[in-house]
Amino acid sequence: MHTLKSPVTSSTPLVLSEARVAMVLDDAHCLLANGREASRALSCLVELSPGDVVLCAQSEGACHVLHVLAREASSVPVAISVPNGAEISLRGRSVSIHALENIELMSARDASVTAATGTLSLNARNLFATVSESLVQQSRYFIGKAGQYLLDVRHLLKLHGQDALITAERDIKADAERISMG
Repeated sequence: MHTLKSPVTSSTPLVLSEARVAMVLDDAHCLLANGREASRALSCLVELSPGDVVLCAQSEGACHVLHVLAREASSVPVAISVPNGAEISLRGRSVSIHALENIELMSARDASVTAATGTLSLNARNLFATVSESLVQQSRYFIGKAGQYLLDVRHLLKLHGQDALITAERDIKADAERISMG
């Protein structure tokens, strides 16, 4: 236990101590094993879990968890968030996220990926895109290459251009109940 003078109220000593989290009350508050309720400090980005050993700052009227020192259960994932659901933002000249197995990005509403003046690259063995309503693509040039390209449209397929060119090395087949040309 270490005692300092509180920068907020110079007359109240600030006590640093180690404690164990007994129960998580919400994303910003917990009950410590010593019976004291504590608030998660804004700078403590690791979400608390029962059994965590934490560093606390205690003064006359308040107790704050400053840091998670250790976690008993290695099976509990480490989640990072801001207390009270505040917005969190990562900023820097360059930001990298690396995972040995999986990365999952989820949003209950909107998501956006922007490379305003650069290149956006997606590299994968397989790419699956599922859209429940509309897929809109706009580009100045669209170039696609495929070993095979299969397109199945339930109702109307419209291809339109100032000029259209369809070439095949062997065979072109048009099969329909009615074919109209001209």
